[in-house]
This record gives sequence, C-alpha cells and structure tokens, in this order.
Amino acid sequence: MDKLLDTIMEKLLRDGFVSEDEAELVRFGLELNIMKLLISAAMLAAAVVFKSAPAALIFMAAYPPLRSCCGGYHAGTRTGCFILSMAVLSTVIAASRFMVNLRVSLITASALTLAGVLFIVLFAPVDTPSKPFDETERRVFRRRSLIAAALSVLLSAVLAFFRLYKLMAAASIAVFFTGIMLVAGVVSNKKGTLK
Repeated sequence: MDKLLDTIMEKLLRDGFVSEDEAELVRFGLELNIMKLLISAAMLAAAVVFKSAPAALIFMAAYPPLRSCCGGYHAGTRTGCFILSMAVLSTVIAASRFMVNLRVSLITASALTLAGVLFIVLFAPVDTPSKPFDETERRVFRRRSLIAAALSVLLSAVLAFFRLYKLMAAASIAVFFTGIMLVAGVVSNKKGTLK
C-alpha cells in the first residue's frame, strides 16, 4: 500500500493539487480511505462466500458511522485493523448462519444492543492519544455518538418489527462492538498515560 500512496502523493504534489505543508495530512486521509475500501470489499466478499450478505450489509450500514462518531480503540497497524475488522465480521456471519431459534435471536440481539448502548452512553466519545479532542470536539462527537446509537437502535427495532431477527442481530452486533471498542479505547488510553 505504501507504493500506491507514494505514487498518488507524487502525482498530487507534481500537479499542484496538494502543497508540501498539506502532504502528510492528505496522505493520512488517503490511507484511511483506501483501508476502509479494502476492508469493506473483503467483508462483502466474505459475506457473499458464506451466504450472509444481507446481514453484512446491515452491519456495514451501522458499524462505520457508529465507530466514526464514537471513536474508541484502533489497531496500531493496517494488518491489525484488517484482522480485527474481519474478526468482528465473522461474528456477524456466524450469527446470521447459526441463530435459528427466533426467540433466542431476539433475546440475544436485544441484550447486545442494550449492552452496547450502555457503553456508548457511559464512554462516548473516546479519543486517541495521537488525536485528542478539545472541549468543542468532545461535545460535538458526544452528540453525534448518541444520535448514531439512537439510529442504530431504531434500525434494530424496525428489523425486529418485521421479524428479521438475524438482520437485527447484525445491527445489534454493530452497536455492541462499538461499545466494546470504547471500553478498549478507555483502557488503552489509561495504559498510555501510565507509561
């Protein structure tokens, strides 16, 4: 990926689209977007292979907005990010394939949603040591986090209303793992400040 980023940045700098002062920030943004694209493509491919595309699409509609608003733990490397993302998706695929008892699916999805929302309400947003929030950003992202959580709960409720419990489980897993990443981010940040 570094070669691809180098090539893109050389062209942007050469053609005057980016100044030297902006180059590092633009490269970082490009890297994030390329990683998101690669992870999304890998998730969709895995979901199609395992015949869980509807659940993966629901998850992918809910999880990225939640994570971008709430923050939380981020893997330190591209490989770690990819592995973590695919591990979370494997939970969605497993839930969509193996939750056959509708009552158990409804209870499990409801419990996951409740736990995730609780973590979001308690901790969101969680910044990182490399990009701490100022007070204004904290307020803005707090509001966005609560709105994103409310929309995800609404999505789960609509899916439950139509008795699409496996899809509801995918939305619930998105909320739950967002909460888990918030807790992991808080713990990671505390460890970083103790060093």
